[in-house]
Amino acid sequence: MTDFIGLDVHKKYFHATVLEESGDVLIQKNFPNDSGGYDSLLAVTREDVKVALEATYAWEYVFEELEDRVEEIKLAHPKRTEAITKERIKTDVRASEALAKLLRMGWLPEAWAPPKETRKVREKLRRRAYLVWKRTGFKNKIKADLAKLGIRKKVSYSDEGGSGSEIWRLTR
Repeated sequence: MTDFIGLDVHKKYFHATVLEESGDVLIQKNFPNDSGGYDSLLAVTREDVKVALEATYAWEYVFEELEDRVEEIKLAHPKRTEAITKERIKTDVRASEALAKLLRMGWLPEAWAPPKETRKVREKLRRRAYLVWKRTGFKNKIKADLAKLGIRKKVSYSDEGGSGSEIWRLTR
């Protein structure tokens, strides 16, 4: 027997709906959005568990918490899921139940979840791009502040050997 879980994830908690293969609701409950909360949820389910959650801002943490602990985890495409369920009043209970039902019936509109290694590389690249952007901003700010003080000399951020050791100095 497989349990189908729909998760409506929030910053501090998640709402879970657990369905049996027959479609009967086993659990509808809030859990803290941390490792202990996921442990508590999985402690009350069977071994064969399939999970669906919307691809929202917090999906990566939840995905990584569960991907090695459940049989299958899927990301639901938020817009396509909304189009299928056509719910006017969205509550945590309705959202998690809709995800569990769509997963159980095989109708869940999926969003692609990159493999763990790809996610790690992407995070490193995003972090580096952000740091380069910030560094450029700081360099431009220094140049602007020097210009405000009437210092119109060329500013170099590396030594003359080109080693890139970030020695800041004014050149004449």
